[in-house]
Amino acid sequence: MNDTSNPNSSEQPGRRVLDSLRSAMNEGAQQARAAAEKAIPKVKAAVSGATYWLGFGTSFAAVFSYTLARELAPEVLKAGCRDGASAGKRTAQEWASECKAQPAAPATGSSAGTDSSGPTLEPGMA
Repeated sequence: MNDTSNPNSSEQPGRRVLDSLRSAMNEGAQQARAAAEKAIPKVKAAVSGATYWLGFGTSFAAVFSYTLARELAPEVLKAGCRDGASAGKRTAQEWASECKAQPAAPATGSSAGTDSSGPTLEPGMA
C-alpha cells in the first residue's frame, strides 16, 4: 500500500523527473554547442566563397557590358555619352557647391502659406 501521509514519498518521483529533465537539457545544449562549433567554419567558408563570386560576377558583368558597348557603339553615340557624362558631372558639382554654401535656414513656428491674414515679410525687411 502507498502511504500518502509521508511528504517525502511524493517528492522523490517528481525530483527524479526534474533531475532527468535538467540532465537531458544540459546534454542537448552540449550537443548543440558541439554541432555549432563544427558548423561555423563551414558557414564562414560558404559566405566567403559567395562573397568572392558575387564580386566576380558583378565586376565581370559591368566590365563586359561596358567593353561590348564601347566596341559596338557608333562613334556618334560614344561622343554623346562622353558629352552627357561631362555635363552631368559638371552640373552635379555646381549643385553640390551651392548646397554646401547655403547656411541652414532657421526653423520658424509656422509653415509658409498657412497664415494669409497679414502681409508676408521678405528676408531683410523689417
